[in-house]
Amino acid sequence: MMIRRRCRWALGVVVLGLSGALVGVVPGAVSAGGAPTRCRATALVTNSGSGTVSTIDVQDRTTNPTDITVGPTPVAVAITPDGKTAVVTHPISASVSTIDVKTRTTNPKQITVGTQPVAAAATPDGKTVFVASFLDSVSTIDVKTRRRTPPDITAGTNPNGVAFTPDGKTAFVTNNGSDTVSTIDVRTGTKRLPDIPVGSRPFGIAVTPDGRTALIANIGSGTVSAIDVKTRTKHPTDITVGSLPYGVAITPDGKTAFVTNYGSGTVSTIDVKTNTKNPTDIAVGTNPNGVAITGDGKTAFVANYGSDTVSTIDVKTMTKNPTDITVGAQPIRVAVTPCPR
Repeated sequence: MMIRRRCRWALGVVVLGLSGALVGVVPGAVSAGGAPTRCRATALVTNSGSGTVSTIDVQDRTTNPTDITVGPTPVAVAITPDGKTAVVTHPISASVSTIDVKTRTTNPKQITVGTQPVAAAATPDGKTVFVASFLDSVSTIDVKTRRRTPPDITAGTNPNGVAFTPDGKTAFVTNNGSDTVSTIDVRTGTKRLPDIPVGSRPFGIAVTPDGRTALIANIGSGTVSAIDVKTRTKHPTDITVGSLPYGVAITPDGKTAFVTNYGSGTVSTIDVKTNTKNPTDIAVGTNPNGVAITGDGKTAFVANYGSDTVSTIDVKTMTKNPTDITVGAQPIRVAVTPCPR
């Protein structure tokens, strides 16, 4: 009974933020790549309430009529750079599923990781997936063999977001319980000290394509922190966004960051160079959580947990498509397959 209650609490913090949250993301989670004319990118959406993953054709915004069954309470989704494999975390069962993206089939054998895995990201070389477990540490999985590689890596308290520098050398991990970000040497699997203080209850994280800046959504303070990757120092002034910011994604050109505001049903946009927010937020669905941007940089996809939909935003005009896309129950994260260069 205690384990069941703990798992139920953990899911609640994924979507309620200030209860002691887990994203996003990576977050929340962003996949980038080129956009050859023959490539048709796909958005994968985890539906935490129905134990499925919905797939959306990015070009025509249509959902495959059959969702992919993955198991109870899927949360994070990460896609390997080659677009072949998606990894989905399951906090309740302390495991991850893998999906063959081309065939839309789930491997029947789940991979055991730490307690309450809530975030995942693939290294730029596609060989390894890092999984952050909210009540534990960071596990690493060999993509080819589907095996967890010991030992796990200790980050801060309640790790819940993962992102990599483009060169693949460093992993950034948000620590929701200690208001810090850890940096991990990917090759050696060791954490660099000290951790970097950020805002209250950091959640989603993304790194700019040039590798210079990491942006962190702080759900407790309603802000976004910016970290200089080279010096490991935080910008002295955090950026105020909307209520309960969860996910963060950065356009492929590195100019604009999109931040989902779970509590206000909006998306804030930030000029990365000037560290300033656009004064006008974009209204989306109810309780937006995960966000991802297509590899061509044209469209942002937003998972709306409270309305069982996905909103799409035109990046150039900063306008939302008037018709949201219906997916499974309680969609929580989204990732987009890359197109080969």
